Amino acid sequence: MVLLGVLLLGSSTALAASYADPVSKVRFTLPPGWKVRPSVTDGVRALRVVPPKADQRERAAIEVLIGVRRPRRNDTLPRLAAMFRSEDGDREAANFVRVNSKAGRLVTEYRDGRFVSNRLWIVRHNLHVIQLVDKNRLLEARCTANASEFKTYRRQMEAICLSVALARK
Repeated sequence: MVLLGVLLLGSSTALAASYADPVSKVRFTLPPGWKVRPSVTDGVRALRVVPPKADQRERAAIEVLIGVRRPRRNDTLPRLAAMFRSEDGDREAANFVRVNSKAGRLVTEYRDGRFVSNRLWIVRHNLHVIQLVDKNRLLEARCTANASEFKTYRRQMEAICLSVALARK
């Protein structure tokens, strides 16, 4: 009976499902209750991954965005890593930058700030994964929440952003 209770109380990521987008061929782990909403911004298709409860979207201001785009000429892993290691405007220097050249992947964590209603300054915590798939495709996943709430949703957002991959051509 105790074993059954432990199994039922297992982590939410253990119950996560795998999601594969039929259009962009992006796949990632989707935590229970989270939903995927395709959108188009500036002519680029992206996937928005939203948490199950409205209060999570509002209080924590969770934003998960995954997309594939053409890399710019200067988009190399060492150059992108160097960019995140230094501050830029309202973005602090990253507190974590890891480049995996073999996989063509950059994982970074940083904080940035922005003004919201009534000139309130909000600090946001970002987990950003960039993967150079080939010379024509760059996969980007950004998981963001208010810094005060990031720790609460960290595991779920890591499950999404760290698992993102793109099927090879």
